[in-house]
Amino acid sequence: MYEKAISRTDPGCIVFLLDRSDSMKRQWGSSQESLAEGAARALNEILLEICFRAQKEPGTARHYFDIGIFGYGMCPGAGGEGVESAFGGVLTGRSIVGLPELYNTPIAVRAVRSPVPGTPPSRAPVWVEPVYGGRTPMCQAMAVAGRHVFDWATAHPNSFPPIIINMTDGMVTDSPHEGATLDQWAQRLTSIQTRDGAALLFNVFLSPAAGDGGLFLTTARGLPPPGPALFGISSPMPPHALANAREAGISVKAGARAFCFNADSKMLVSFLEIGTRVTVRD
Repeated sequence: MYEKAISRTDPGCIVFLLDRSDSMKRQWGSSQESLAEGAARALNEILLEICFRAQKEPGTARHYFDIGIFGYGMCPGAGGEGVESAFGGVLTGRSIVGLPELYNTPIAVRAVRSPVPGTPPSRAPVWVEPVYGGRTPMCQAMAVAGRHVFDWATAHPNSFPPIIINMTDGMVTDSPHEGATLDQWAQRLTSIQTRDGAALLFNVFLSPAAGDGGLFLTTARGLPPPGPALFGISSPMPPHALANAREAGISVKAGARAFCFNADSKMLVSFLEIGTRVTVRD
């Protein structure tokens, strides 16, 4: 399992779930950013990295991945709160988008503020804007994303399994949703399979407090709520992700889960990079 290489014949699928609740307006540790700004910046950085991996010829990206981004909390498109596509610009309202189309349609290319004080901004493409407001309907987000992930897996049975990355700072406000708890929605999501294995669920638990963070933890001991619940629904680290982490110089123990707590900016980008890196074949 989890041995299938990504190719244009059998592309991969990466779906991001982005917490857009009101608590994401809090400052992220000692950085100059709010949690919403930091999460959006890290997500834009990893989208650019994925595009770079697929750029075999100048100015183009090969169709190695399909990308989905769903925001939950405030819904600036539909109004109110709930779950909606977090794509902007010409991709507004789209659920899962092929990488070549994503590559060619950022919202803008603009100066992006560095999270490190005193570091000048750099120009980079932007696909996702920081948004916050409302509650945290995480179960609904998994339900909505799950429908699209299931359709994708059905259409791509020979591909590497879908990867779902949930970025949140807050307590779940809709468990149970439609009669199912967060744990049950996560089980439904990770029961979606291709012939190469079950979908993988990575969870990022952001915290406004400055302090030691942890990548790929082996226990939920000592985590504040909802850390234990998020740890419990995170997928066990598959072999390729363990190898990615070790190549990046991260010590990963047996029993590690695809879970990140209280990461600073550098750790968050590293977690996303490790979670989204799989073998690509021309």
